[in-house]
Amino acid sequence: MAYYNTNTAVAYDMTAEPYMGEEAFAPARPQRLERPRLDVVGGAGREANQAVSPVFTRVIKVALVLVAMFFALGVARVTIASATAATLNGNAQLNSTLETAQEESSNLEVMRSVYGATTRIRDLAAGTLGMVEAEGGVTVDVSATPVASVQ
Repeated sequence: MAYYNTNTAVAYDMTAEPYMGEEAFAPARPQRLERPRLDVVGGAGREANQAVSPVFTRVIKVALVLVAMFFALGVARVTIASATAATLNGNAQLNSTLETAQEESSNLEVMRSVYGATTRIRDLAAGTLGMVEAEGGVTVDVSATPVASVQ
């Protein structure tokens, strides 16, 4: 007597199904999806002390050198600009000093010509001091006189 023909089958399942062995109670197998093949290649892994690749390290070093050069170029540029400004300020101050000295020199020349003029000296001597101009001059010839010897 088979299970599917009995009243028990109808009572439990409410339908009588033919018995198929273990396949009737086995769970459905999951479908395996095809994945790309993974091959393990020995010897190409990272070493324990190797944190990053040497190429990446070299790129970082080059970038840091470029940043340092950019910074140095900026500092040099600012230094040259400040030195140029200081030199220009010094030149402007020297130019101002030279102009002042030239003005003072021309004023002194005018004063010298005014104070050293013979007509002014004659007028001062005659007006202020009451001096008169000499009408004739006396010439003394000392070459003809013998020199007395001291004994």
